[in-house]
Amino acid sequence: MRARRLAPLPALAALLVTVSLLGACSSNATSTLPEQVPSATGSPSGAPVSAFGLTTSAKYQFSIRYPLRWVSAVQAAKSGDKVVTTLLSLSWADPKGKVVGGGFVDTLHVSVYAMSKKVGPHDVATHRAAFVAIAAGMLKDLPHLRITEPIRPLTLNGTPGLQVTYTYTVQGARVGAMSYLLPKGRYGYWVSGQSSATTWSSAWSKLAPAMASFTIGPVKGS
Repeated sequence: MRARRLAPLPALAALLVTVSLLGACSSNATSTLPEQVPSATGSPSGAPVSAFGLTTSAKYQFSIRYPLRWVSAVQAAKSGDKVVTTLLSLSWADPKGKVVGGGFVDTLHVSVYAMSKKVGPHDVATHRAAFVAIAAGMLKDLPHLRITEPIRPLTLNGTPGLQVTYTYTVQGARVGAMSYLLPKGRYGYWVSGQSSATTWSSAWSKLAPAMASFTIGPVKGS
């Protein structure tokens, strides 16, 4: 199979590097996609665990299950980089899913960013407006963006954060997506799933449990 790139996912890492913790828009969903994508369940339920592999990062202290037989891509910050925004970027794409302009659309994505200040257990709630602004900023450059429900708080496997659901277009193809912003310690974790309208059911049967499995905490290996 000819290698294909992944369709772009939102990543404005500078917001997470420069944001001050001391200091969203919403609109109706389009008729071409369901009004809401599945919410986090806190565990990879809804599909057998045997359908997923497991990736862990000892360095950044997280784990996530990903659909088996999806193709993957990894990008990490290089040692010695003077300016580092995206520390780690992991992506998986369904090779049988939607392709637009030579890029996969049905994808799972995890990015790790450097935070300018350490985030404690209660900071997401205390400085909610600042984190909502970060989440909205991560999406603002997507073409024809519609945030389909207000950015709202969630706790994913013990880590507080925010959830946002939205649609946008990739070369005329409508895409539905859900993202979690999970700041903890010196890192901000941005976990996203997206799919096209034509592959919605098959993609989200795997994306929803995979995203729900994302856990921040000590791991044994990477």
